[in-house]
Amino acid sequence: MTTIFRAAFVAAATSMAALAIVSTAYAAVGVSLNFGDVAIGYQDGYYDNHHHWHHWRHPDDYRAYHTAHPEHFHDYMHNRDMHPH
Repeated sequence: MTTIFRAAFVAAATSMAALAIVSTAYAAVGVSLNFGDVAIGYQDGYYDNHHHWHHWRHPDDYRAYHTAHPEHFHDYMHNRDMHPH
């Protein structure tokens, strides 16, 4: 009988740990993917709805914005036309 309780305890502890890891991952993604004030995006940052420039907070944010809002994303650096090579 003690073995059954130990097995149940180990199973419950493992499940709780996995749930905590997944919940933390979703919370981190939810924070970084809040694009409510992005008017137009570029690889190196974005202009908000008040035409202020911001750099992406996380390296993968521009890819996520590009996927979610391709109609408002330019797949190049925002100043490429200012400094032609």
